[in-house]
Amino acid sequence: MSTPVASGASFLQPTFKRAALIWWAWLWRSVLLGIGGSLFLSFVLGISGVLNRVSDQTARITVMALAVIVSVPLGIWAFQMVLEKNFREFKVRLVPNVQSESSPKSNFCQPGN
Repeated sequence: MSTPVASGASFLQPTFKRAALIWWAWLWRSVLLGIGGSLFLSFVLGISGVLNRVSDQTARITVMALAVIVSVPLGIWAFQMVLEKNFREFKVRLVPNVQSESSPKSNFCQPGN
């Protein structure tokens, strides 16, 4: 979804308070989703009995690897929720970079390079 930026759009300074609000909004969502994901993962592993058939070392490595595999997408999902959130005095929006005519165009990450 692309929304044009109004020419008269005003921007707020990224103050410490605003950054802390965004960080806190992400942190508590990530923690809750992480706890939920961990409980679900523990439930599935407990029901399946997979960890009862392997050594303690293998079980620890398996749980840590699965925790990372589950927590990374959940953390990204929490961040996406924060990007869509309306805070009291602002909202976070992604705005495309507009290159001026005088600035050289970068070929970095361009298709075919």
